[in-house]
Amino acid sequence: MGDTAMHKQARQDIIKTILNSYAVETQGQLVDLLADAGVQVTQATVSRDIKDMQLVKVPVANGRYRYSLPPAQQASPTEKLERTLRGVYASIDVLDKFVNLQLVPGSGPAVATLLAAQTDGRIFAMIPADASILIICRSDVAAEQLADTLQDMVG
Repeated sequence: MGDTAMHKQARQDIIKTILNSYAVETQGQLVDLLADAGVQVTQATVSRDIKDMQLVKVPVANGRYRYSLPPAQQASPTEKLERTLRGVYASIDVLDKFVNLQLVPGSGPAVATLLAAQTDGRIFAMIPADASILIICRSDVAAEQLADTLQDMVG
Protein backbone atom coordinates (compact mmCIF):
# COMPACT_ATOMS: atom_id res chain seq x y z
CA MET A 1 0.00 0.00 0.00
CA GLY A 2 2.98 2.32 0.36
CA ASP A 3 2.06 5.98 0.83
CA THR A 4 -1.65 5.24 1.09
CA ALA A 5 -1.32 2.92 4.09
CA MET A 6 -2.84 4.37 7.22
CA HIS A 7 -3.82 3.32 10.67
CA LYS A 8 -7.13 1.58 11.11
CA GLN A 9 -8.55 4.29 13.39
CA ALA A 10 -7.77 7.06 10.88
CA ARG A 11 -9.35 5.03 8.07
CA GLN A 12 -12.43 4.32 10.17
CA ASP A 13 -12.74 8.03 10.97
CA ILE A 14 -12.80 8.69 7.22
CA ILE A 15 -15.45 5.99 6.80
CA LYS A 16 -17.60 7.75 9.43
CA THR A 17 -17.28 11.01 7.50
CA ILE A 18 -18.20 9.27 4.24
CA LEU A 19 -21.25 7.61 5.80
CA ASN A 20 -22.42 10.97 7.13
CA SER A 21 -22.08 12.50 3.65
CA TYR A 22 -23.16 9.75 1.23
CA ALA A 23 -25.79 7.00 1.05
CA VAL A 24 -23.36 4.09 0.72
CA GLU A 25 -25.19 0.95 -0.35
CA THR A 26 -22.35 -1.50 -1.05
CA GLN A 27 -18.87 -2.33 0.13
CA GLY A 28 -17.62 -1.68 -3.39
CA GLN A 29 -19.08 1.82 -3.31
CA LEU A 30 -17.33 2.42 0.02
CA VAL A 31 -14.01 1.21 -1.45
CA ASP A 32 -14.46 3.69 -4.33
CA LEU A 33 -15.34 6.59 -2.01
CA LEU A 34 -12.31 5.81 0.16
CA ALA A 35 -10.14 5.81 -2.98
CA ASP A 36 -11.59 9.22 -3.90
CA ALA A 37 -10.49 10.36 -0.42
CA GLY A 38 -6.97 9.06 -1.13
CA VAL A 39 -7.29 5.83 0.84
CA GLN A 40 -6.55 2.67 -1.13
CA VAL A 41 -8.07 -0.40 0.51
CA THR A 42 -9.38 -3.78 -0.54
CA GLN A 43 -12.96 -4.87 -0.14
CA ALA A 44 -11.76 -7.37 2.49
CA THR A 45 -10.38 -4.47 4.56
CA VAL A 46 -13.66 -2.59 4.21
CA SER A 47 -15.54 -5.73 5.25
CA ARG A 48 -13.42 -5.98 8.42
CA ASP A 49 -13.95 -2.27 9.13
CA ILE A 50 -17.72 -2.68 8.74
CA LYS A 51 -17.64 -5.49 11.29
CA ASP A 52 -15.29 -3.63 13.68
CA MET A 53 -17.40 -0.47 13.51
CA GLN A 54 -20.64 -2.45 13.92
CA LEU A 55 -22.16 -0.67 10.94
CA VAL A 56 -25.77 -1.50 10.19
CA LYS A 57 -27.83 -1.40 7.01
CA VAL A 58 -30.85 0.86 7.21
CA PRO A 59 -33.66 1.10 4.66
CA VAL A 60 -33.81 3.97 2.18
CA ALA A 61 -36.21 4.68 -0.71
CA ASN A 62 -37.23 2.00 -3.23
CA GLY A 63 -36.53 -0.93 -0.89
CA ARG A 64 -32.80 -0.26 -0.93
CA TYR A 65 -30.43 -0.20 2.04
CA ARG A 66 -27.43 1.89 2.99
CA TYR A 67 -24.71 1.53 5.60
CA SER A 68 -25.12 3.56 8.76
CA LEU A 69 -23.27 4.07 11.99
CA PRO A 70 -24.73 2.01 14.84
CA PRO A 71 -27.32 3.60 17.10
CA ALA A 72 -25.79 5.42 20.03
CA GLN A 73 -24.27 3.05 22.50
CA GLN A 74 -26.62 2.04 25.26
CA ALA A 75 -26.38 3.81 28.55
CA SER A 76 -23.76 2.52 30.95
CA PRO A 77 -24.91 0.31 33.83
CA THR A 78 -24.43 3.26 36.20
CA GLU A 79 -26.57 5.54 34.02
CA LYS A 80 -29.29 2.89 33.83
CA LEU A 81 -29.24 2.49 37.61
CA GLU A 82 -29.41 6.26 38.19
CA ARG A 83 -32.28 6.72 35.75
CA THR A 84 -34.22 3.81 37.23
CA LEU A 85 -33.62 4.83 40.84
CA ARG A 86 -34.90 8.34 40.18
CA GLY A 87 -38.24 6.87 39.18
CA VAL A 88 -38.65 4.23 41.90
CA TYR A 89 -36.73 5.42 44.98
CA ALA A 90 -38.69 5.81 48.22
CA SER A 91 -36.12 5.82 51.04
CA ILE A 92 -32.89 4.37 52.33
CA ASP A 93 -31.79 3.33 55.80
CA VAL A 94 -28.51 1.98 57.16
CA LEU A 95 -27.89 -0.28 60.15
CA ASP A 96 -24.38 -1.63 60.68
CA LYS A 97 -23.48 -3.51 57.47
CA PHE A 98 -27.05 -3.44 56.15
CA VAL A 99 -28.59 -1.01 53.68
CA ASN A 100 -32.36 -1.18 53.30
CA LEU A 101 -33.43 0.41 50.02
CA GLN A 102 -37.20 1.05 49.84
CA LEU A 103 -38.68 1.35 46.35
CA VAL A 104 -42.05 1.56 44.64
CA PRO A 105 -43.82 -1.81 44.50
CA GLY A 106 -42.62 -4.13 41.76
CA SER A 107 -39.24 -2.51 41.20
CA GLY A 108 -37.06 -4.40 43.71
CA PRO A 109 -35.87 -7.22 41.44
CA ALA A 110 -35.07 -4.88 38.53
CA VAL A 111 -33.09 -2.47 40.69
CA ALA A 112 -31.24 -5.40 42.30
CA THR A 113 -30.24 -6.60 38.83
CA LEU A 114 -28.95 -3.13 37.95
CA LEU A 115 -27.06 -2.93 41.25
CA ALA A 116 -25.49 -6.34 40.61
CA ALA A 117 -24.23 -5.07 37.25
CA GLN A 118 -22.21 -2.43 39.10
CA THR A 119 -19.79 -5.03 40.49
CA ASP A 120 -19.46 -2.80 43.53
CA GLY A 121 -16.87 -4.30 45.88
CA ARG A 122 -18.71 -2.86 48.88
CA ILE A 123 -21.65 -5.19 48.33
CA PHE A 124 -21.45 -8.68 49.82
CA ALA A 125 -24.97 -9.83 48.95
CA MET A 126 -28.45 -8.55 48.15
CA ILE A 127 -31.89 -9.86 49.02
CA PRO A 128 -34.44 -8.24 46.72
CA ALA A 129 -38.14 -8.16 47.49
CA ASP A 130 -41.03 -6.64 45.58
CA ALA A 131 -40.61 -3.11 46.97
CA SER A 132 -37.23 -3.21 48.70
CA ILE A 133 -33.70 -4.55 48.61
CA LEU A 134 -31.74 -5.56 51.67
CA ILE A 135 -28.10 -4.98 50.76
CA ILE A 136 -25.48 -6.60 52.95
CA CYS A 137 -22.18 -4.75 52.75
CA ARG A 138 -18.68 -5.88 53.65
CA SER A 139 -18.33 -3.31 56.46
CA ASP A 140 -20.20 -0.60 58.31
CA VAL A 141 -18.19 2.03 56.43
CA ALA A 142 -19.01 0.39 53.09
CA ALA A 143 -22.71 0.47 53.99
CA GLU A 144 -22.59 4.21 54.77
CA GLN A 145 -20.65 4.91 51.55
CA LEU A 146 -23.07 2.87 49.45
CA ALA A 147 -26.08 4.62 50.98
CA ASP A 148 -24.48 8.00 50.23
CA THR A 149 -23.77 6.93 46.63
CA LEU A 150 -27.35 5.78 46.11
CA GLN A 151 -28.76 8.96 47.66
CA ASP A 152 -26.53 11.05 45.37
CA MET A 153 -27.93 9.16 42.36
CA VAL A 154 -31.50 10.18 43.18
CA GLY A 155 -30.57 13.77 43.88
